[in-house]
Amino acid sequence: MIATEAKATRRYIITGGPGSGKSTLIEALETRGCRCYPEVSRELIRREARRPGGVMPWNDLEAFARLAFTEMLLQHDHAEEAGERCFFDRALPDIFGYLHERGHGIPESWLDAHSRCRYERTVFILPPWPEIYVNDPERPQTLAEAEALHAAIREVYESLGYELIEVPKLPVEARCEFVLGRL
Repeated sequence: MIATEAKATRRYIITGGPGSGKSTLIEALETRGCRCYPEVSRELIRREARRPGGVMPWNDLEAFARLAFTEMLLQHDHAEEAGERCFFDRALPDIFGYLHERGHGIPESWLDAHSRCRYERTVFILPPWPEIYVNDPERPQTLAEAEALHAAIREVYESLGYELIEVPKLPVEARCEFVLGRL
């Protein structure tokens, strides 16, 4: 009789400041057959922009953070049901980084919820990359603001005990190889 091994859910986070190539890396990992979850914030911004009086992070960060928190928990739970290795374009600690950078506190209930989430302790962080940085309707930050967010996000992940692995500034396929080679 052959023993069957249950699929283990392994949740890897790809993080970093705005415009560092996270979404491009996530898309490349997905084309290689990896289960990937897109950045929640971008979709929320698109959705909220269509609504009169929609909540935007640059107008009401705390309200936007609540929306993003709920959506990221849903992604996390979906990954649990999928039962396989997956990659997230940002995760709960990113919300904490945004709040921290703007001087807002992190609700204790959110820290409690995060402590119950089972992300891998190894997190891939993409450094600011001025040569590829562009603004768009969902990314109005200046490069300096993006760099400040990167620093805040790094600080939060480190304070939560994650091991950050910096992904080098390479073509996207080489970045995929780098990430996959360190799992």
